[in-house]
Amino acid sequence: MDLREKPGKIQTFLEWMLRFRLIAVVAMVVATVSFVATNWQEMVSPSLAASESFGMWFANIESVQSLWSSSRFIAVAALACVVMFAVFGGVRGAIASVVAAALSFVALYVMGGSESMPLPMFGALTLVALVMLLFVKLSVACGLFPFVLSWLFLTGLFAVLPQMVEPSWLLWAVLSAFGFASAMVLSAVAGKHLGAGDPQAGALLKAAKQLMTPVLVGSLLLIAAIAFDMPADATEAGVAAPSVTSNIPGALLYFVVFNAWFFAFLFPTASFAPWERLRSGTRRVEMKDKKKPAAKSKKKK
Repeated sequence: MDLREKPGKIQTFLEWMLRFRLIAVVAMVVATVSFVATNWQEMVSPSLAASESFGMWFANIESVQSLWSSSRFIAVAALACVVMFAVFGGVRGAIASVVAAALSFVALYVMGGSESMPLPMFGALTLVALVMLLFVKLSVACGLFPFVLSWLFLTGLFAVLPQMVEPSWLLWAVLSAFGFASAMVLSAVAGKHLGAGDPQAGALLKAAKQLMTPVLVGSLLLIAAIAFDMPADATEAGVAAPSVTSNIPGALLYFVVFNAWFFAFLFPTASFAPWERLRSGTRRVEMKDKKKPAAKSKKKK
């Protein structure tokens, strides 16, 4: 009789992603090269529009009230994402998500809408990620370079997909920041399991399984916040805001694409990083079995 616990559907899916990881990486690299060769301008335009619009928005913030009124839906969705990362990924997961998201928007602010900035910034990011992957013994270092590689593929997907949710640059910026945050949380949680002595594959599977709910729900909340948020000045300016019904197909499309990217491409790509060097030499086992009550005294004869 087989006494081993059978894996659930989520774990089985993640195991299949690891089995076919080489196919996923090769397909991603080929598609990315094709995107860069044929759609480079379309891939750069979201970052330029996002950085310019973000700089203008930040310059117009005069008070906390104006900040809240201009970003309340995305702010609530982002706060919910941080809470979920804290619940499912612990304190280190919450910290990693906040730092990663903040760095994403700092990069947009530094870019400032300049057409000469995207390529040098991406080159510097790639170089830093590669050096950290090779020489830095940290979990986030193992996850940074796989994210950079797969993020370029995600940007290419956004460039070729129909722009069914507007503004498209905001959708790209928010999902890129959320993808970066999710990748760093995945790295932090996997590093925790490796520190407990788990093998590399097991640590990554556990981390991805823990993040299934935050990534699915978080991406849905963020996409919904963008797709169904009617700007306050849209009617005043005489601009016809898109209806909720017309945004549903686009929101579902980007929801499926983002999560397929994360679990079918980013996760398998991250498994090629040298995670084994982070594994502890001793394995800690958590005892979950409850103690049995003390045996009753024998009855007197």
